[in-house]
Amino acid sequence: MNRLNAIGTLALVAVAACSQDNGVTGLAADRVARIEDGAQKAVYTLTNQAAGNAVAVFTRAADGTLTPAGSYATGGTGTGAGLGSQGAVTLSRDGRLLFAVNAGSNDVSVSSVGAGGLSLLSRTPTGGTLPTSVTVYGSVVYVLNAGGDGNITGFSLDAGGGLTPEQWAELVPKQDYVSACPSG
Repeated sequence: MNRLNAIGTLALVAVAACSQDNGVTGLAADRVARIEDGAQKAVYTLTNQAAGNAVAVFTRAADGTLTPAGSYATGGTGTGAGLGSQGAVTLSRDGRLLFAVNAGSNDVSVSSVGAGGLSLLSRTPTGGTLPTSVTVYGSVVYVLNAGGDGNITGFSLDAGGGLTPEQWAELVPKQDYVSACPSG
């Protein structure tokens, strides 16, 4: 990872630490997802590379210092540009699954989170173009497709990390991200 990308990621993390929900707010940038599981703390961000999208992982020390811990392919492609979204990557509430949009290939990837890193479980078409944001509520995953007329697709999540389309909602164009309220 080059110095500019590292500085950009650190800036996103700094903003994420200051927001109420630990998400990046007010920036045209990818969301930084964070999980604390025992001694293992990690920060996840999306590369959005057109040649092959990946999740960049950083371990986080108690003092907030980040150390690169690898990059894991999503199996899809990005656009090669910023998404203008704060929710391009997110974690399930229990932190066992990571969801990432692939804006170039118009799909969403699901990976398991483990001590050895991320393992790709599935890729599913989003039912629209230019997916920019993903959120999870229980066993339902919502993806915002910002291209064309724009829509939100709802998916049911199975135990193996597979997604099945369930709902489609037309949306006012130019939305940046989708989010689910924790209380439902």
